[in-house]
Amino acid sequence: MIIAIDLGSNTFRLNLMQNLNGKYEIIDTFERIVGSARGLKRSGKISNEAKGDIFKAIAQAKEKFDFDKINHIAVATQAFRVASNADEIFKEIEQKFNVKFKIISGEAEAKLTFLGIKEALNGFGMDTKNSVFIDLGGGSSEISNGDKFKSFEFGIITFCDQFDNDISLMRKKVATTTKEAKEFLAKFDKKHIILTSGVPTTMAALKLGMGYDDYDKSRVNGYRLFKDDFDGLMCEILKFDNEKADKLLGKNRKMPMLGGMLLLKELLCNEKAELVVIDDGLREGVGVAYFNKSLDEILKF
Repeated sequence: MIIAIDLGSNTFRLNLMQNLNGKYEIIDTFERIVGSARGLKRSGKISNEAKGDIFKAIAQAKEKFDFDKINHIAVATQAFRVASNADEIFKEIEQKFNVKFKIISGEAEAKLTFLGIKEALNGFGMDTKNSVFIDLGGGSSEISNGDKFKSFEFGIITFCDQFDNDISLMRKKVATTTKEAKEFLAKFDKKHIILTSGVPTTMAALKLGMGYDDYDKSRVNGYRLFKDDFDGLMCEILKFDNEKADKLLGKNRKMPMLGGMLLLKELLCNEKAELVVIDDGLREGVGVAYFNKSLDEILKF
């Protein structure tokens, strides 16, 4: 068994996984919103508030899972690639919790995410041929077809922070923000675009009538989104009061959802491929790579 941890720019996500004769099974999961990248664009540091939320999430995870008996692999992504105090925070985490994090490159992140997506697609008889995935993160975004990988330095949290959560300003700036990524995406010959991360999975959940607390990954995996869904759901979310937004989207996720939907809508505006939602991503990829013994090689990138 392995505990695979993904500490991202917005969330702390964990899987307990096992390998059953080459079939990778997720036994249990754990997730908390920690907002690692909030305020990072201005300060260059992980805030004290985010640090506290990260420490709290790790403490809760250690109460639920036996880290002393089960091997764990913990990776951190874009917010920690750029934060000036990342090393200091991770030294403190290692001393306090005996959990050692590795900050991985954008390319390693994309490769591992692809492995997680591929495993999920295999689970319901869909392969990755003629498919491209988009992982819209909190601090960076990755696009890949499995052979070519590229990481872009924009994400949901940093985008919202940069423009002070001003929807009208974000609408004006979204095309410039995503220009390079759109050009990269357009180069691929593709039948499917696989969408992973919190924005498309939450969109699918809303369409399926689920909220944050009754979210069911098994219903979301493989769900098809359409371009019309973006404007329709954005109109709905804009009408949510804070209580309803927290219930359906998760605590303090209204603005990140709106900002993320703007980014994703712009990225996809010229695309005609089918849009398929997959919940699985980096943490699942870490587990798969560990079991198939490719993790060390991938982490060299």
